[in-house]
Amino acid sequence: MKRTKKWWKQFNKAQRAYIVYFEKAGKESSDYGGGGYLPDDCSECAVCSQPMLGSGTCQSCYGTYNAIINKANN
Repeated sequence: MKRTKKWWKQFNKAQRAYIVYFEKAGKESSDYGGGGYLPDDCSECAVCSQPMLGSGTCQSCYGTYNAIINKANN
């Protein structure tokens, strides 16, 4: 769905901030290991910085983001 003013008005301030932070963190995240203290196949979540297997965002953060987006798209 196109992100118009009407689309953004469906969220409260915290939800809008989470959407922007989530999308910005995903673009700025790196696929490097966890700063030398995690194995090579692990990294930190781009949003909450929790250690996780793989790279990108953890399932918890992605689930929260997806729930917020689905709220507006339904």
